Amino acid sequence: MIEEGDEALYKLCQKVRVDERDPRVVKITNIYLSTSEFDQLSVTPAAIVTKSRWTLSAAGVNYAIDEFKGRHVGLVLAEVELDEHSPMLAKPSFAVADVSGDEEYTGGWLAEAEDTDVRRLIARSTR
Repeated sequence: MIEEGDEALYKLCQKVRVDERDPRVVKITNIYLSTSEFDQLSVTPAAIVTKSRWTLSAAGVNYAIDEFKGRHVGLVLAEVELDEHSPMLAKPSFAVADVSGDEEYTGGWLAEAEDTDVRRLIARSTR
């Protein structure tokens, strides 16, 4: 579930890397779910990442800002979707670090990480 303002959005998202060694470039497929479909799937075992998402425009770029919840609380990431021909962007002035190529900030890693590793990551991100 993603909260966008006051609205909950339920979706399954698959991200497949174009180059397995590089987490920066992925092909994305989203399947949007009704509340009923989400409720039916929510009883299956899963590694869950919960976050709220906002949009921020800065210097002519629209960023998706994810504020993580639950055991990931304290982690805030900004993301930009670019097409395959767009150049990578420079780190925006509001960001602490560019983590685009860091495996530990990917959704899969965050979902499966041990709590101690998540705490270490958040501590590293807030310096």
